[in-house]
Amino acid sequence: MTDSKLRMPEWDAMLKNIAPVGDQLVNRWGRENPDADDRRELFLLALSAVANGYLDHVSFDPRKPTWTPCWNIAMNMGGPCPDYTYNSTEVDPKGTYRLSGFRGTNRFVEVGQQSYELLGHEGPTSHPPVQNALDELTLGKDGWFSVILSAERPAGYDGDWWKLEPWTARLLMRQCSVDWINEVDARMAIERLDDGPETSAAEKDRRIGNLGPWAEGMVRFDIDLARWYRENHGVNVLTRSKKIESIGGMPNQVYYDGAYEIEDDEALVIETALPQSCLYWSLLVADDRFSTIDWANRQTSLNESQARIDSDGKLRVVISKQDPGVQNWMDKADNPWGIIQMRWKVPSDAPDATVTRCKVADVRQHLPADTPIYTAEERAEAIHKRRVGYQLRKHW
Repeated sequence: MTDSKLRMPEWDAMLKNIAPVGDQLVNRWGRENPDADDRRELFLLALSAVANGYLDHVSFDPRKPTWTPCWNIAMNMGGPCPDYTYNSTEVDPKGTYRLSGFRGTNRFVEVGQQSYELLGHEGPTSHPPVQNALDELTLGKDGWFSVILSAERPAGYDGDWWKLEPWTARLLMRQCSVDWINEVDARMAIERLDDGPETSAAEKDRRIGNLGPWAEGMVRFDIDLARWYRENHGVNVLTRSKKIESIGGMPNQVYYDGAYEIEDDEALVIETALPQSCLYWSLLVADDRFSTIDWANRQTSLNESQARIDSDGKLRVVISKQDPGVQNWMDKADNPWGIIQMRWKVPSDAPDATVTRCKVADVRQHLPADTPIYTAEERAEAIHKRRVGYQLRKHW
């Protein structure tokens, strides 16, 4: 007997579809003379977008929904907020769904309704996302909740209900925690209650064939977005942004964005008042592809649980490569430039921030005199808590 090899043209076509993505993104990136390490990092990001495309596009079936991971350290696209976990699923706007589970103790859980496949946010037909919060619901014993999601309230049903918009294609769940170790994330299941149509073979083939464009489009969009912020908001500034709200950001959140570009011996000092009231706030630093810098093993973000508020009630944060020996440091790592993002969640007011560029050696000239020295031992403990806290949350 002789072995015979069965050719699978569909498989070959899919691989051919993915093959050019790496070169396309290196060319789009525009970094001058990227070395082998730079290219490797971009190729790894492209591979993570392929994984994201499978989990959040190819594997979805609105008839049998399930929450899949959307963004995290391994799928680091679009500047993920380190305090959030992200999960998504597709739904049929004509369907009836039940969301049920336990509220947990974290700061908030919101389920956004979106009108597009993730890759589709470049199109002209998107609607602003609608946000539904678990804290709107009636909670039972141990924080149990159950809510129906449908176009119309079911006849005779008097329990919690959210309207499913006619344009909704997917749900994006964000869970926010400010104390990563001690707060408990919600647990949520989703099930379809009516009998929807099967996903057609043609639709499955379309999604498989879309893996390459998905990976290229997701990363390209983020590269272009980082460049847009640099060109339109400016360098070493924080400017109030409307753009991110129009491309899927939370509509009840105020965003400030800008680019940083400093030498390794330089720092930026961000100074801002805090809103009189605010459900949640944070800052983060990302690289020039709008990937948030490793937030489990570096201090690249701050929230109210991690930061120190100065005696005058203001927040001051230092961005630099070198550790300046203050608690409120955000580590830009080796990135020559990247993105700063600040957010106020449901704020009573939205104070603007100032950004001052200086030498790392001169940072304390721009901080209150009573700013304490943050020791190497304290920094190591803070990183330990981040590393453990990140892993204790459900990202997969």
